[in-house]
Amino acid sequence: MAFDPLLYIAFAIGFVAGRFVPSRGPWVPRATLVTIVVLVGLLGASLNAVPWTALVAAVPAAIAFALLILGLTAGIYLGLVRLRPDPTPPNPAPPRDERLPLSFVLLASLLVGLGVGRVVSIPAESAIPWVLYVLLALVGFDIPLRLSALRGVWVPLTAAIAGAVAAAILFALADHLAVSAALATSLAFGFYSLAGPLVAARAGAVLGLLAFLTNFLREDLTMILSPYLGRRLRGAGLASLGGATSMDTTLYFVTRYGDAEAGSLALASGLILTITASLLLPAVLSLPL
Repeated sequence: MAFDPLLYIAFAIGFVAGRFVPSRGPWVPRATLVTIVVLVGLLGASLNAVPWTALVAAVPAAIAFALLILGLTAGIYLGLVRLRPDPTPPNPAPPRDERLPLSFVLLASLLVGLGVGRVVSIPAESAIPWVLYVLLALVGFDIPLRLSALRGVWVPLTAAIAGAVAAAILFALADHLAVSAALATSLAFGFYSLAGPLVAARAGAVLGLLAFLTNFLREDLTMILSPYLGRRLRGAGLASLGGATSMDTTLYFVTRYGDAEAGSLALASGLILTITASLLLPAVLSLPL
């Protein structure tokens, strides 16, 4: 998502409010989950402007590219952890008893949003920021922040950047795609609202759609896979998968399924990767295609 200072204001308001409430009832996680489901549905509806033919043609390649980025990022993260393990053990998030897997709920919400958006005109693009503000306020209300967690921010940053570069090179070779276009896609780190228009303006609508969908699906797949990968990758690993989105849409998943106190690290890595994407993409796209 685009950098929006109001996201941090919303988070700060929720965080300050949460410090004045000694005990939190079950309404906080429930409200957060409802907000996420609504957000994912709106994200699905935001694709209603894409022609079906173009969407069907681009989705398989985008899924493959997104999974390649996530797989290599996770592998590099695990390698970094083995090379330099953290001397302080992580504080794992408590196990969740979910009657219905959250990944299934999110996938259903995405498909329902996509289907409804094809039938009914939904102002998804204008509604998404407001839902994000609510989500960040709820996450801030319920999250413990630790400045000491920032010392390990280099791990998710390194994994996210190295995974993106490696995936771009491999995908470009496999799909006979220009390396510059592949790099501009992967180095967006989930920042699809930036990647799509920039790549389309420089490399054409087809590659622009691929860039948009790859980063869009990276965000959604991070949400869907977090319940299964969280125990292995912990908070830092999930933050590396989320990339730029770990400062907003996937922040909740880092703390829910990774480490309960990884919020500071996820916010920092997401912000740095958002700024990095904003600076790198125009430079990469200036290279010969």
